[in-house]
Amino acid sequence: MDYQKWPGKHLIKRTKLFNDHEPIISIVSPFYNGGEEVEETYRSIMNQTYPYFEWIIVNDGSTKEKSNQIIEEISKRDHRIKYYKTKNKGPSLARDYGISKTSKSTKYVFFLDCDDVINPTTLECLYWTLETHKDASFAYTTCVNFGSREFLWEKYLTIEQEKEENLITVSSLVKKEDLLEVGCFGIKEKSMYEDWNLWLKLIRAGKKPLRVSAPLFWYRQTGKGELSRAIKNNKNAMKYVTETAKDIKDDQVEIIQYPRYGDDYATCKSYDMILPDYEKDERKTILYLFPWMVVGGADFFNLDLIKRLPQDKYRHIVLTTTPSNNPIRQSFEDYAEVYDMSSFIDRVDYMNFTDYIISSRKVDVVFVSNTEYGYYMIPHLKSKYPTIPFVDYIHCVDINDPRRGFARCSKDVTEYLSRTYCCNNATLKELKEEFGIDKAETIYIGTDEEKFDPEKYDKEALKEKYNIPKDKIIISFVCRLSDQKRPEMFIEIAKRVNKKDNRIFWVIAGDGPLMPYVKANIDDHFKLLGMVKETEEIYAMSDMTFNCSSFEGLALTSYESLAMGVPVISTDAGGQAELIDDTVGGLVHYHVHPTKDVFESEINDYVEETLRVVRHLDELKKNCRKKILEGFTLNLMAKKFDKIFDIVIKEEKNKKQAPISTASYELACETFNTLYFNYTNDYYEKNLGVYLTAPKNHHQRLYRHIRTKVEAFGAVNESKDIMEFLRSAKRTLKEFALCLKKFCRAFISGFKLLYKLIKSVVTK
Repeated sequence: MDYQKWPGKHLIKRTKLFNDHEPIISIVSPFYNGGEEVEETYRSIMNQTYPYFEWIIVNDGSTKEKSNQIIEEISKRDHRIKYYKTKNKGPSLARDYGISKTSKSTKYVFFLDCDDVINPTTLECLYWTLETHKDASFAYTTCVNFGSREFLWEKYLTIEQEKEENLITVSSLVKKEDLLEVGCFGIKEKSMYEDWNLWLKLIRAGKKPLRVSAPLFWYRQTGKGELSRAIKNNKNAMKYVTETAKDIKDDQVEIIQYPRYGDDYATCKSYDMILPDYEKDERKTILYLFPWMVVGGADFFNLDLIKRLPQDKYRHIVLTTTPSNNPIRQSFEDYAEVYDMSSFIDRVDYMNFTDYIISSRKVDVVFVSNTEYGYYMIPHLKSKYPTIPFVDYIHCVDINDPRRGFARCSKDVTEYLSRTYCCNNATLKELKEEFGIDKAETIYIGTDEEKFDPEKYDKEALKEKYNIPKDKIIISFVCRLSDQKRPEMFIEIAKRVNKKDNRIFWVIAGDGPLMPYVKANIDDHFKLLGMVKETEEIYAMSDMTFNCSSFEGLALTSYESLAMGVPVISTDAGGQAELIDDTVGGLVHYHVHPTKDVFESEINDYVEETLRVVRHLDELKKNCRKKILEGFTLNLMAKKFDKIFDIVIKEEKNKKQAPISTASYELACETFNTLYFNYTNDYYEKNLGVYLTAPKNHHQRLYRHIRTKVEAFGAVNESKDIMEFLRSAKRTLKEFALCLKKFCRAFISGFKLLYKLIKSVVTK
């Protein structure tokens, strides 16, 4: 998280609306002796993508003349701003006064202090999440704390914990009728944890809270606000909280929080919502459907495409579909309007929200990559918007997936796609021959030749920074430490190379599930750096890079390494042979189902190729960067897509499309349920330390402990088999226990029945 990138630093130009409406949301802000920060609050509100709001500012007896001048001037800038003055009574009563001044049309109230800011999509996401969950009363988001202290506030919400500690931010969207029902804030004293008490009052009244996992609310830390004063006044401030909490049961209401896997089976729903319809932007609008925004080759391709298309010609909107903490979300937000759908709506509502974005933003092109849900929405969306072209991009054919990865998804909806693109000719051949996708074409991803320029880096200084020996030949292994990348094989190759040439030192930059194995098996000839964001520094201090992956498209690390003038030893999986040859490195053939002897031969081939490249390093280095500049740069890639978008937009306007059902999307919601379940669980375990499948189950923790130990030896597939056995054994034992319980009951019932029969006979 870059805490310097808070929202509201500048105004965003929005297109006009076709449909106007009375305010649905009232933003209520108490103001007291505020500073220049309120300008950022103003801009963050005016930047909202959901336009049907009013901003009610309550001047709570502010005493500073300059503060009053600032807020009065701001209040005159937009017809949606309403400005009121009261005597100083504290934020609680100021908010209650603001609630009393909301419009009759107001359905929801959002609380925002005059020095805090919100992401441009905040109101839209919160409106959608409450409208699609009619049983929920109020919703809040993950909180980014910035200013004097910087940290992310994201906690798993339970009623038990909420009674002990306030986990809900004051900037929440609440149903107005529910606020009025519980008497709003209702605390006359100042510095009294008034928002915490409000949430408890709502919960006590049976109102459900909803937690959105996207970091949309930014809380400015100054150490001087009402919260700070309440903490100092803790004993007195707790009296209302303690009184309200005592009547609340730990299971008082169900809490809805994201991400969540929702129903196993579902169909698309309809909602009665008040939604905007914007006029066409003068630029072409591209909607991107991606799984997430993480640190990976495919994700950086997505980002590079967006940032390199002409900004005066294109407008970008990104929708993601898979639970993730999205570490590079802010990088996308620099160029695009971003919505992580998994953070605020259920999968079944992806279709509705995507449909809404296409319609309201007047989308010109839909671009899909690496998301099952994105692919299986295409038939329905194409039937509704027949003149909009849908294109997709495939990075590789996954040989470890029975469905062969996203190539199968593309095949399933190929008749609705205008174009299919892939990153290398090897994948192109598979798409055409194995999947029958004749309209597929290759567009190489390339790399940023300006960023990855060896002239910009001091090799010796970087070696010192990372504590790397200066008298060694450095070979780097830059990748995610997972099955696909075969780090266990890399370590064995490296050790054999060192037996023949001890001048070589190996640098490993990456993280992943096989990290424990790597740590346990490397020696003094290796340096494990973990995840490194500035990978260009790793290439700059390297003499060679290494890739023995089991499957690839065309590895981003290969592009980047060559751009830095660093030769590459690589597998020939995927399209690596289209970039790597013996003039810029070395290739070794990947065997899909090797025997023990073949596998041994493959390892030896890597050893020999590595030693050959070491002998010719100076000669090969001269060729590397030249090859990238001649045909593999990101600017060339962006220029090709710029032409493609122009072509497909013109072509699609004259095509006719037959009616199509939505069955394929509903099938996708069901088919990929297990996969989504796993991603959701991973999110909670990694980010919040919560085990959703069994939060209080000691067996679950035992499973994970065993799996970690087994995976440390590189036995990933074996660990899966062990875990499946343990799960099956657990289910069997539970069924046996249940069967035994029922048998005992049946046995006793049998005696009772026999007794009644005998008694009946004797009586007669």
